[in-house]
Amino acid sequence: MLDVAPIMLAESPLFTGVDSDLLVSIANAGRVRTIKGRFGRIETEEMAERLFFVISGEMRMTRMAPDGQECLMQRFGAGEFFCLAAVISAYSCKNQMVNAGTTKLMYWRHESFRKFADQSPRLYGNILGQMACQIEQEREMRALSHCCKAEVRVAAYLLHRIRQGHCMRKCNCVVDIKPISLTAQELGIARETLSRSLQRLVKREGIAYKGGIVEVTSVTCLEEVLEEAECSCCC
Repeated sequence: MLDVAPIMLAESPLFTGVDSDLLVSIANAGRVRTIKGRFGRIETEEMAERLFFVISGEMRMTRMAPDGQECLMQRFGAGEFFCLAAVISAYSCKNQMVNAGTTKLMYWRHESFRKFADQSPRLYGNILGQMACQIEQEREMRALSHCCKAEVRVAAYLLHRIRQGHCMRKCNCVVDIKPISLTAQELGIARETLSRSLQRLVKREGIAYKGGIVEVTSVTCLEEVLEEAECSCCC
């Protein structure tokens, strides 16, 4: 087991207020797996049986749309869990995970992790809280896909990232949207459309943009874009 993993687990909101001895037991019970290269997959069946924690790298949750296209639902980076809901419900989310480059994971079988949760009401409560946050994030991303205008989707997406604490520098709300092609996929628009939408927001003085880095200079401006739109966005 990697020495860094227990430290990362201790810093996760999932273990806030959890007894240190129980945390050590959980870390020792975890198994480490490395997915090398690109486009390695964790299939639906495995996701129905295991809880995963990202030690390094990034995993992307995808879902097959009715038209046969693979849709990007969420991204999970170092220090984040996925498949939390299945720990409690014992049902798969019917998605699959794809890695973005070499990714190192720690995982537990659901029945093993549930035993730890049974020992700690605080851990069980934290699981429910984290589940709620992840479900809300997925709901917001689904709502984004129903926005009729690309500019509205982009404004809503930036506000979503700010609310979720994904600013590089919170004092002036700097958001990294690289790789651009992946962010465009996440929004369900072409890369060129994303670039044009960002430039329109620059002209409205809502953001400054260069090289995949967005500085939100006016949250009010982004909110006004949503208010002008005749669609129900998530913000």
